[in-house]
Amino acid sequence: MKKLFFIFFLFSFFAYSQQDPLLTQYSVNGMYYNPAVAGSKAYSPFVIQTRQQWLGFEGAPLTSLLSYHGAVNNRSALGGMLVFDKTTPSMQGYLQLNYAYHIPLDYDKVNVSFGLGAKLSYYRVDFEPDDLPPGIDPAFSSQAFANITGDASSGVYFYGRNFYFGYSINNLLESSFNQKVGYGFGSNNNYKHQYGMAAYRFNIIDNDYHLEPSVLIRKMRNIETIYDFSLRFYYLKSNWTGVTYRSNNALAFTVGFLTKNNLNIAYSYDHYIGGEITQYTIGTHELSISINIPSASSQRHISFWGY
Repeated sequence: MKKLFFIFFLFSFFAYSQQDPLLTQYSVNGMYYNPAVAGSKAYSPFVIQTRQQWLGFEGAPLTSLLSYHGAVNNRSALGGMLVFDKTTPSMQGYLQLNYAYHIPLDYDKVNVSFGLGAKLSYYRVDFEPDDLPPGIDPAFSSQAFANITGDASSGVYFYGRNFYFGYSINNLLESSFNQKVGYGFGSNNNYKHQYGMAAYRFNIIDNDYHLEPSVLIRKMRNIETIYDFSLRFYYLKSNWTGVTYRSNNALAFTVGFLTKNNLNIAYSYDHYIGGEITQYTIGTHELSISINIPSASSQRHISFWGY
């Protein structure tokens, strides 16, 4: 059991070093990665997402979030997120508020928005005594540690009716949530995360079938850049299915639909197709439920896609 715990801990430590929780359905909730996405829709989306990662491990990572954004007037938009992420033995929760300013470069073709975000985070690390390695190690302690930090993010987002691409940086201040442990262990900093995202929607048969290739790029200091390449296939703008390949040897399948009440439901299943963790986990589940709330302010200009 302890062997499995430390294998899991190594992977959870890697995930924690990435710090920003991973979401496969980035196309459903783009504001999670880029504050400039706030107010870019022709409605105000309220999104609930949850992700249960690495099923088969006791205490496997669990991420849940609520988000909402919408236009305030013909240029300004506000958004907010409440995120909870538990990766045994650590957990974090944070509240982020976003502001975006939209400039119509061409009302029929292209808009650009600039976004800023302010984040307040709570971190806690708590090892169970039975899970600690034998002996004294300055990197481990049975005493719980908790701290509150603040940070910021920024982004730019270009979008039209059939495309978008954006760039953002999270954890701009690289705030520290712990002191140096000693013996060569440095401070636990929230390192900057850089994100690039892009998509294009093709009309392949009349106006009933569409194809949407997209990419999400994640980069953090001292961590290999991770690419998500996705392809979604739409039918009648209300039903879709897709596949995602992640460059760290993961494959994901997604399905979603839009109801007549403007309710979006999407589900994805991830599985590693290589690496040591493959033999210990049976995959990852992610579910999102979002409501497209009508908004006169959000209908002021063009919007990418209908949902």
